[in-house]
Amino acid sequence: MKKFTILLLILFTSFISVKAQVSAGLHLTATEYLGDLNPNEWDVFNFKSLRVGGGGSLRLYLNPSLDLVAMGTYNRLQYQTGDKSRGVAARFIVGNGMLKYKFDNGYILKENAVIAPFLLGGGGITHIRSYQYFNNRRGRLITEGKTITNLAFGAGGRLRLSETVSLEYAAIYNVPYFDGWDNQSTGRSDWYLQHSAGIVFALSKGTDTDKDGVPDRRDKCPNTPGEVTVNKDGCPIDSDADGVADYQDKCPQVAGTAAMAGCPDTDGDGVSDNDDKCPTVAGLPRFNGCPDTDGDGVEDAQDKCPNTPAGTPVDASGCPMDSDGDKVPDNIDKCPNTPAGLAVDANGCPPDADADGVPDHLDKCPNTAAGTPVNESGCPRDTDNDGIPDNLDRCPNTPGPGTANGCPVVKEEVKKRLRFATRGIFFETGKATLKPASFPKLAEVVDIINEYPDYNLRLGGHTDNVGSDASNQTLSQARVDAVKGYLSSKGVPETRLDATGYGEKKPVATNKTAAGRAQNRRVEMDLYLK
Repeated sequence: MKKFTILLLILFTSFISVKAQVSAGLHLTATEYLGDLNPNEWDVFNFKSLRVGGGGSLRLYLNPSLDLVAMGTYNRLQYQTGDKSRGVAARFIVGNGMLKYKFDNGYILKENAVIAPFLLGGGGITHIRSYQYFNNRRGRLITEGKTITNLAFGAGGRLRLSETVSLEYAAIYNVPYFDGWDNQSTGRSDWYLQHSAGIVFALSKGTDTDKDGVPDRRDKCPNTPGEVTVNKDGCPIDSDADGVADYQDKCPQVAGTAAMAGCPDTDGDGVSDNDDKCPTVAGLPRFNGCPDTDGDGVEDAQDKCPNTPAGTPVDASGCPMDSDGDKVPDNIDKCPNTPAGLAVDANGCPPDADADGVPDHLDKCPNTAAGTPVNESGCPRDTDNDGIPDNLDRCPNTPGPGTANGCPVVKEEVKKRLRFATRGIFFETGKATLKPASFPKLAEVVDIINEYPDYNLRLGGHTDNVGSDASNQTLSQARVDAVKGYLSSKGVPETRLDATGYGEKKPVATNKTAAGRAQNRRVEMDLYLK
């Protein structure tokens, strides 16, 4: 018991020493038994055997939602079964530490709400003395002075009377971790419900972080720097009501804007009047508020050409810049680095008689025909150096020396290889499925196509006259598409492949013999220019 009393004193001293808002409460208590003897353990608010106790509490304000509560109570309990054959009478001295969740936290209810509920949860220590109680009389001692831990949780409500005084009711379930105090042992703890009603009053104003005389819980500006004069809400004084506190306001007696540190900007140019050399004329910060009418980067007071067209590069005096000295300003000079002394046109560029983009003084072919692509010397471009200018060369990236169109001639031996390859293309009978025996010849076709990148490959599918015209037409197209698909799968772009099925329309031999029909079932290939 002595240790229990010392613990309560330590809790009380700790709360008082904390420099935060502390409140104290005085309470009357009444308890209800919810243990093993009770046939209905949730039979609450049953005061047939009411015994009144009392206690006190201290509350430490943590934030708008939470208080830390230390509560010490003396609770009396008396209960007997309906037939009065069994019962218990007990006295509890309880010290609980609990967190209190307040609904008047500014989120759910206003902080100054008159009526507000709360929740409690925590635990502490209970000192128990209990007796048997039956036939309305107290019997033998069960537990004498046992001190144990307990769990506590509950809910309640507060009625605000003033800033510092409130009435409070709470119902707290206390669960001592001891089953035998009611002389019944079932393996679970015996509960009792503690009702408390009392008055709570503030002992201190609470923490004042910024030392401005307004406690944090009411301070709308809790981080005001020290020595700054504040109003009743804890916010700095703003004499000219411009939204900038006096201690930050460079013009505290004249309404201004936050952007201007509390000073006005009469001409609205972003430079406060106290720093503006031209306060009644909109200007630029870089010129201390004075204007640059033509926007050329030279202040009007120093600009010798104050009306230079927008976008014109200017020199230090504000006049148009002419880098190459050809008397054509840089902003319209399409050739701003023309060598000195060279005649130029209205655009500032040297003459270009053939309009090929190479000035006459650098053009080695000054009479090139209009539209002809030229190199840096002004002569017709010949990318593949085959003597045929690109504009006349049908194969500008592949040399074709000695030809009129600039394309390489397909060699006769290549044509023979291509014709020979077509003889080795075989299909399943009556189908468009390539036989594996065809693949080596088709690989050779791929090599030939890659050898001539400027040429396309024309594929023609043919059949004999066995079957209907329509079915032969369909089969020939399917077979030539199968060849096209195979070549495409080996990397040949489809754009270079032209596949057409002709059915039985173009025989190369008689269809009256098996040999002739075999010759007519074929896929022909030939290279042609794009």
